[in-house]
Amino acid sequence: MIKAVLNYKGKIERMENKRWVKRIFEWNLSESLWEKICWGHARKLKIQKTVCVRIGRTMGDWLLRGHGGKGMKWDCNKWKKKIEKLTKEYGLNKCKHSMNGKTTLIWYASKNVPRFEMFYDGSFGSQLLFAVRCKALRVNRRTWRWNEGNTRLCLQCNRGVEETVEHLVLECSKYEHERESLMDEIHEQCGENKWNARCAEEDSGMRYLVGLDEECNMNVVNAGKNFLVHAWNKRQ
Repeated sequence: MIKAVLNYKGKIERMENKRWVKRIFEWNLSESLWEKICWGHARKLKIQKTVCVRIGRTMGDWLLRGHGGKGMKWDCNKWKKKIEKLTKEYGLNKCKHSMNGKTTLIWYASKNVPRFEMFYDGSFGSQLLFAVRCKALRVNRRTWRWNEGNTRLCLQCNRGVEETVEHLVLECSKYEHERESLMDEIHEQCGENKWNARCAEEDSGMRYLVGLDEECNMNVVNAGKNFLVHAWNKRQ
């Protein structure tokens, strides 16, 4: 929406005065809700403006300037590219700010840029993978307030620890058999020593396993999806 509004604003600025769109726009400027919205969008993207006050206007005409006034000489295509870049930066900053302080999104917040993920194919494994990436999988640590036993502990093994996402994927003895193929794939892709080093990190290697690490390995992610399907079916 921001891109569409500002791109059209730049297009109107560069129209000839004899065009009806330009004439209607200037005639209706002082009372235009669209103009106020456009002003707000420009402010969000921190685009500099040149204000041209006219007699009889409650709100001055204004033009997109860009940094150092260079934008006054840009054509529509140049402005379109600039607005595209600024909109992406604004959206990314807003997205990252909204995830601050949310413990369930601590892994997801590590993504540099949101992007299309090939491993989301509509399967049950994809649904489980998404839940794990957001720490929203319905394990007892998350559902203890309304689950049958009102407990955070894992009821699938006798270790007496909370059933967290990390515990289900990496530790719980009930899924040892299902975990073997996952570990085999991880060791084949990155080596046992490198995996052990990842396990020593704060996230215990989970970001790599679910494809949120900078080194995203599709084979590992797909192996993780298969593990989640079999483990979750066994847990049920």
